[in-house]
Amino acid sequence: MNLKSTLVIGIFLGGASFAQAGDKLFGDGTLPEFLDHYDVNRDGQIDEEERQAIKEARKAARESNRAEIDTDGDGKISKEESQEARNAIRAAIEDKRAEKFAEIAGDDGRLSLEELAAIPHLENAPKEMIAEIFARLNSDESGDISFEEFNARLRPYPRHDGSPNGSGNFRPKDHNRGPGHRKKGGE
Repeated sequence: MNLKSTLVIGIFLGGASFAQAGDKLFGDGTLPEFLDHYDVNRDGQIDEEERQAIKEARKAARESNRAEIDTDGDGKISKEESQEARNAIRAAIEDKRAEKFAEIAGDDGRLSLEELAAIPHLENAPKEMIAEIFARLNSDESGDISFEEFNARLRPYPRHDGSPNGSGNFRPKDHNRGPGHRKKGGE
């Protein structure tokens, strides 16, 4: 069971007492799909035994996750092991980001204004807004966006000292400035 499922189940368990108190079910009266396999008696509700099974599954998932992080097996998670786990998560996110960018950018590996506008979250956005976003991402003003340009404008994940790059510097100098922030002549 992954961390996301564990968190969702935890949220459900926190709210389960409210649902039980008023004998209410979710939305349309059915259990969410992710809880369906815990409803072993198929009554459409999570009873106390089933709730206990969820708690045990969450505990097992936590122990499994902890064992993955505790690489030396001493039962404790050191700062180094914790940092390695964060780095692994960071690398997985960066890999997924590169994969999605390549999928959208196509064979040339560069994102055009049209490809940016076709991204599902932007397809109904005003053209002016998409053009402003494109201009901010297109830092070399080449007319298309490389993966490096795209990545440079994303907020980096904080490093061990809380800063994005471990230097104590939290923001690039042009971070969060509006469109047209570049000065004539180079900045």
